[in-house]
Amino acid sequence: MTMKEVAERAGVSASTVSHVLNGTRKVSDETRERVILAIEELGYRPNLLARSFRTRRTFTLGLLISDIQNPFFTSVVRGVEDVALSRGYHVFLCNTDEDIEREDEYVSELTRKRVDGLIIASAAPRYDCARWPKEKVAPFVFMDREIEGVEADAVRVDNRLGMKLIAEHLVDLGHKKIGLISGPLEKASGHERYEGLKAALLQMGLELDDSLVRFGDFRVESGRKGATELLGLPEPPTALVVANNQMTLGALLAIKELGLVIPKDVSVVGFDEMEWAPLADPPLTTVAQPTYEMGTKAARMLLDRIENELDGAPRRILLEPQLVVRYSTSPPASSVTRNS
Repeated sequence: MTMKEVAERAGVSASTVSHVLNGTRKVSDETRERVILAIEELGYRPNLLARSFRTRRTFTLGLLISDIQNPFFTSVVRGVEDVALSRGYHVFLCNTDEDIEREDEYVSELTRKRVDGLIIASAAPRYDCARWPKEKVAPFVFMDREIEGVEADAVRVDNRLGMKLIAEHLVDLGHKKIGLISGPLEKASGHERYEGLKAALLQMGLELDDSLVRFGDFRVESGRKGATELLGLPEPPTALVVANNQMTLGALLAIKELGLVIPKDVSVVGFDEMEWAPLADPPLTTVAQPTYEMGTKAARMLLDRIENELDGAPRRILLEPQLVVRYSTSPPASSVTRNS
C-alpha cells in the first residue's frame, strides 16, 4: 500500500497525505479526516525510520491500564491499538495493577524513552493533581478515569448516567431496598458511580441507605465479601447493584454460596457488559460501556494533539452507556416469600 493509493482513496494529492502524516503543513479538518479514514481503511503503513528523521518522533505511544486482569480493558486496548497501527504508531502496554508508585515509574520510564504520547487509565486518587505536572511528561490523555484539577484531554463514560439507568429500572420494578457494592471513592469511577446512584434515587424520592452500601476495590474478592455481608443482614436488600465487572463476579459467587436464587431472592445489576453476562444463570442485567469506542477516541484524540502540535484547551469526551436488561432483575418478592 502506497501513499499515492491513500491519496486516490481520499481524493487529495500525495503531498497532502504527507502533510497530514508529518504535520508539516496546516490541513483543513475535513480534508484531514478524509485522509485518516483512507489510511485506516487501506491499512497503510508509513516508513517509520524515514518519518522519524523528518519529524523527530519515535512513533510510539504508552498505554497505562490499571488492571490487566480486568476484561474491561481488552476491548479498550484493541481500540487504541487499531487506531495507532493505522496511523503508523506502535503501543507499549503497561499494567500499573492499581499501584500509584508503579504508575509513576512507568510514566517516567516511557517519557525517558521518548514515546510521543501517553494514554492513562490512572490508578491515582481522583484528587491527586500534584503528581501531574504536564510540562514534565509527553502529551497525554486520561481514559476511563481522570484527575480533578489536571488540565488534560479525557475520554470517559458517563458513570452517573449509567447509575441513573440502573436506578430507574429497579425502582420501576418496585425495589426500594437497593444495596450497592461500590468501588473506592478515591478513584474517579468509584466516586461517580456511588454519587450517581445516590442522586438518582434521591430524585425518585428514595435514599441510598448507608447500611446497604459496601466498598470494594474493583476486585473479585471484595465483591464476594460485600455481597456476603449485605445478603446476610436481617433485612437484606431486594436488589444489588455492583459497580464493576470483577466485583459482580464475586457477588455472583457469594450468592451461589449462600444458596440464594436470582432474581427470586435478590435482583442483580452489574456495571460493565462482559462476554459471559448472557451466559450467567440467569442472564445478567448490566450497564454496557462502549469500551472499544473509548479506546479509539482516546487514541485519535492523542494523535491529533501530537501530529497537529495542539496547545489549546483540554477536550473532554463523555460516552453514553446503555442498560442491557436480561433476567437477573424482576419485581421484589413479598416479605412472606423471602422469609419462607
